Amino acid sequence: MGTSLHLMRVDIGNSIVPPPSPVKETPRNGSNLSANYALAMLFIVMMLNFLDRQVIAILAEPVKRDLGLSDTQLGLMSGLSFAVFYTTLAIPVAALADRWNRSKIIAIALAIWSAMTVLCGFAANFVQLFLARIGVGIGEAGSVPASHSLISDLFPPERRAGALGMFGMAIPIGAFIAFAGGGWIVENVSWRAAFMAAGAPGLLVAVLIWITVRDPRGNIALRQALQPDPNRLSLKSGLAALSGKSAYWHIIAAGTLVQFVAYGFGSFYGSFFVRVHGMGYAELGWKLGLMVGITGGFASWIGGLASNRLLKRSMAAPLNVNGLLLAFSVGPAIYGLYTPSENFALVMFAAPVFAASYYFGSTFAAIQTLARDETRAFAVALYSLIASLIVLGLGPVFVWIVSDLFASYATNSMSDSQSEASCLRQAITLLLLGNLWAGAHYWFAGRRMASDAQSTLEGNQISP
Repeated sequence: MGTSLHLMRVDIGNSIVPPPSPVKETPRNGSNLSANYALAMLFIVMMLNFLDRQVIAILAEPVKRDLGLSDTQLGLMSGLSFAVFYTTLAIPVAALADRWNRSKIIAIALAIWSAMTVLCGFAANFVQLFLARIGVGIGEAGSVPASHSLISDLFPPERRAGALGMFGMAIPIGAFIAFAGGGWIVENVSWRAAFMAAGAPGLLVAVLIWITVRDPRGNIALRQALQPDPNRLSLKSGLAALSGKSAYWHIIAAGTLVQFVAYGFGSFYGSFFVRVHGMGYAELGWKLGLMVGITGGFASWIGGLASNRLLKRSMAAPLNVNGLLLAFSVGPAIYGLYTPSENFALVMFAAPVFAASYYFGSTFAAIQTLARDETRAFAVALYSLIASLIVLGLGPVFVWIVSDLFASYATNSMSDSQSEASCLRQAITLLLLGNLWAGAHYWFAGRRMASDAQSTLEGNQISP
């Protein structure tokens, strides 16, 4: 990545924060019809993004049985294989998206990850599946940054938040389709067919994006977009501007832990309900899809509204509520692990899903408040590097490695199936404690928020 980071729009899980403009913004808006059409197409792209990303969770158990994989290999396939290239390519692709035709970037990215998802269905061993999942990560690295950038240009400031909110609703819908559709296909056809069905639609949508979605920036030549950018912020300068703001670093720690738990928790859904409750994949798919889709979608929506109101009380209030919700989610989730009722377990698991979706808006708004004008994109980029590498690379792997570790110490008094279920429960219980740790970081961030924000305001006033 070199010694510097360009100012850019950066992908942070589900949020992109655009860099501030030094002058009054003049949106390059097209007609309402063309803007709404583009938003609808980007909604479909985002839905396919999470469909192809999350379908592995419902397919993990049949893939393991068919290919003879270990739990650790499942974690590497679902986490590290995706994360390595997703995190390293997201930043340079985001920089390119600030300078080149974003519609073309989105179309290319969608075509790549869709084709690689289809190839997952042809994998004959762990290595082939691992490499195909790397391809999915390469493709998805280019989609979200360019989509958010394009939406920001298509809609004026007074309509932009609503447009981005609608775009974000595609995430739980994509997860619902992954769980419900993937569960039905794997039970009635095969896991290979589920991968193919998840990836194939994206190839058609990629063509439609390329042909019909216009970038208001125009057709900039690729060679022109790749020219070096003189307006850049050095890594040393960016770190110096943020180093004294402890609230920022506590927020990074909190957000990373939240995502670590959420990704690790989500990667075990299918295996847990199959091993512990013996649920069929079709039943598991639609029940799990409804729980994640409804809970996650509602939490993301209400979290943003509630945070706006809480800010009227204090800067610390939204962060404190995040911490409380995360802490309160641990008890129900652990109870759900050990209840004999699979339906009650799904209800209990809604608690951590809600907490892990609620926190987004207030977390990224706080980062923008703490960053000076010339370091806003850098602050988000730094968060992305830290959180994404740890979360996507280690979150899913953690569960499976700990499960295998517990299995190595299991007694011979249990059957193999009982041992697998018990070890998975213990691994998830340990993982869920990370939400308590995250809650503590939000509390510390809240204590420092006002003073660090004041420091940022003063720095902006004296900045040239």
